Amino acid sequence: GVPMIAVPQGAEQFMNADKLVELGVARRLDTADATPQALRTALTELVADPERIARSRQLQRAARAEGGTRRAADLLEALLPDGEGTAARV
Repeated sequence: GVPMIAVPQGAEQFMNADKLVELGVARRLDTADATPQALRTALTELVADPERIARSRQLQRAARAEGGTRRAADLLEALLPDGEGTAARV
């Protein structure tokens, strides 16, 4: 439920950062632009933006309603082979 500053470094982090911005819960800074002043400015803007804070809390509630990390782990474990060459099911 906390807005974030995303500073992607590689691979899927760029896509994840863009998605967080699209969802309205983050501010993205490229590595070259992530100076102390830029980070301070981004942080100040994030904590002063009631819409971003509300959206972060909304997404937090939605994630918890889906079962959170426990449910995610259960779903992933269901995809693992069950020892008989088939995947278990949730």
